[in-house]
Amino acid sequence: MRSVAFRLLVVAAALAFALTLPAQDTRAVTEPHIPAACVTLKARIAAVNGVIPAQEERSLDTARIQDAINRCTPGKTVVLHSDGAKNVFLIGPIDLRSGVTLVVAAHTALVASRDPRLYDLKPGSCGILAARGHGCKPLITAENVENSGIMGAGSIDGRGGATMLGQNVTWWQLAHAAKVKDQYQSVFSLISIVRATNFTMYNVTLRNSPNYHVATFLTNGFTAWGVKIMTPATARNTDGIDPRSSRNVTIEHCSIHAGDDDVAVSSNQGGPSSHISILHNHFYSGHGMSIGSGTSGGVDHMLVDDLTIDGASNGIRVKSDPSRGGLVQHLVYRNVCIRNVTNPLVFTPHYTNFTGSSLPLYRDISLQNIHILTPGTYTFMGLDPEHKLQISLDNVFADGLQQSRIIAKDAVITIGKQRGNLEPTGDDVSIAQTDGSTAGTPMACTARFVPFPADTTAPAMAVKAPPVDLTYYVAADGTGDYYSVQQAIDAIPASGHAVISVAPGTYREVLTINKPYIQLRSANPDASKTVIVNDRSAGANGGTLHSATVNVTADNFFAENITFENDFNRTHPQLPTGSQALALLVKGDRDVFHHVRLLGNQDTLYAGSPNCSPDGQNCKVARQLFSDCYIAGNVDFIFGNGKTAFENCEIHSTEHSEGFLTAQGKHYPAEDSGFVLDHCKLTAEPGLAGTVYLGRPWRPYATVIYLNTEMGDQINAAGWREWHPGETHSLDTAFFAEYNSSGPGADPGKREPHAHILNAQQAKRYAPAAWLRGNDNWNPFVMPKPVSVY
Repeated sequence: MRSVAFRLLVVAAALAFALTLPAQDTRAVTEPHIPAACVTLKARIAAVNGVIPAQEERSLDTARIQDAINRCTPGKTVVLHSDGAKNVFLIGPIDLRSGVTLVVAAHTALVASRDPRLYDLKPGSCGILAARGHGCKPLITAENVENSGIMGAGSIDGRGGATMLGQNVTWWQLAHAAKVKDQYQSVFSLISIVRATNFTMYNVTLRNSPNYHVATFLTNGFTAWGVKIMTPATARNTDGIDPRSSRNVTIEHCSIHAGDDDVAVSSNQGGPSSHISILHNHFYSGHGMSIGSGTSGGVDHMLVDDLTIDGASNGIRVKSDPSRGGLVQHLVYRNVCIRNVTNPLVFTPHYTNFTGSSLPLYRDISLQNIHILTPGTYTFMGLDPEHKLQISLDNVFADGLQQSRIIAKDAVITIGKQRGNLEPTGDDVSIAQTDGSTAGTPMACTARFVPFPADTTAPAMAVKAPPVDLTYYVAADGTGDYYSVQQAIDAIPASGHAVISVAPGTYREVLTINKPYIQLRSANPDASKTVIVNDRSAGANGGTLHSATVNVTADNFFAENITFENDFNRTHPQLPTGSQALALLVKGDRDVFHHVRLLGNQDTLYAGSPNCSPDGQNCKVARQLFSDCYIAGNVDFIFGNGKTAFENCEIHSTEHSEGFLTAQGKHYPAEDSGFVLDHCKLTAEPGLAGTVYLGRPWRPYATVIYLNTEMGDQINAAGWREWHPGETHSLDTAFFAEYNSSGPGADPGKREPHAHILNAQQAKRYAPAAWLRGNDNWNPFVMPKPVSVY
């Protein structure tokens, strides 16, 4: 397919989307009213400054509220009311009934207990980290109910930032620990509405849920009107309102400040989410107005109108992947103002690297009267050339486009009657201009950006907001901040100074790290669980040094607990030319690789420095340390002109007729480069006895020293070999040496005559700490601190 956008002038009727189709709740929704009370309960607990006295923390109101709900006549309400200074009802999980509405009156708070045992689905299943995080009952469940709801000017507070009873962490801290350790937190959600009909939420304030605040499942008829949700931006997985496989949904006049999606519409095989109206809302922190990640049941006929998004990480977003995708169509977004949002518009079927047959298809999406006031990243992606994104842009304006980034591929974009300034271009992107279109005008937005509304009638409990975590989290399953490692690298400022935490998984991509002081690490100590792999080769990519899976040119880089692999030979034979395939190219100074696996065959690792002048005097020598690493290959698989040390590493030879561990590239006598291998172990595949050499000189002054190294029988007795015997004579000028070698491959009496056997005093100058110290007195063995779990 062509890699250039092209324009087509078309008649509007020919390509315009079917925007006259219904795109909203089919019910006639008006402002709700509070029904008459069947009973009013009085609060028994006083919370001073949001703190419940310790002696009251087990004085639960669960039974009397549940009893009142069970006894209440359908069509009426159970009212929770403060009593003077007593303003708190403390509960564990409760269930609503058909026809009964729970009312939390003004100046009253319905507060979740901090006892995780109350929420257990089975003994000990809540308030823990687990392989899957579904071990808790919701605080409030409305299952198989009709015409019920939650109303009132008071608050429902999940106290996600309060320490759990019997533990020393909060619910939110548990969620953060799960992110760092790539596990799942078992924490409760606030309100779960399952297979309900006509459920209404009105005016109530929701605070501090440990997980999502409201979710509907397989529900027909849900209204959230005037609901306020206030939870810190740093509280993980605290979605605002999530309609899932639900239809006839209205979310209107709501204000949402959350730590995840403000609204996320999704579906599964249980059925579609359809006929949804999201009207006159304000979103603040959070992940914006989302569809996905699961869309396998389909999402259709959704209208978003008069939405203001200020300070979220995403604006309008549709996200999924082939493991859980489906048809998303008949969407209208209009009259939307967006400000201070990192990703204002995101349409991607590549939300994770997961594969499958549940294809995410996006079509008949219309953006009308959209104004983005600040720069950001815009993504318009189809699945592939056969399944393109189909979207129309009518009067869509994006300020600061010169400072923005646009990613577009496999898309058909129609420009509507009014032209804005956002016209994405990219690979296989076609832009269709509607016949007779005119220049549009940016929608006025400034007056719409207002603070989160004051909430004087909804008491707030004391919680500790999680601190801002500056770590960039990557997870292939989409549970991190990014699903691609390179995405995270790109998001880091040019000044660097960032930590990237990569969850276990396989990431098939190419990395370029050109920003200083970046740490790339996995919290899982098993480096084989976190793999960055690609299959580039010298023959297909313009030379050996263009074939690397991971390219590090920045200084002060640190990697830990991770595998860099080039698997070109998995699908291609290893030939004498063109098969060089680097797992890692590193040319930065003071770069450290700890507990890293490098997998390849020919030319696995290039450890180099910037080029020197011909006299060797003007070299910027790059120093690198590899400690506790595993490096596999066969021909010249550790090569380059870096000043590099390998401490306590396993160097493993893969099958080949003749193998060379090193090919050091010191060009000039004055060049301060070379390889030192200390306390390493040389191993090999079976059947390679005597076929592997410690190294050969790639350049005339190659320098390689082995200290205290255990050598297997694969090492040829000569130890070293000329680059091209009979043609080159670099062994005359190279410096190849050993000290205290051991094992069947250690045979100093039979080494090549130019080789050096060092004594203890001579060996000291090559000890890795001394070898790498330099004029700046660098100590490479001072490792950065691991990612914090709080």
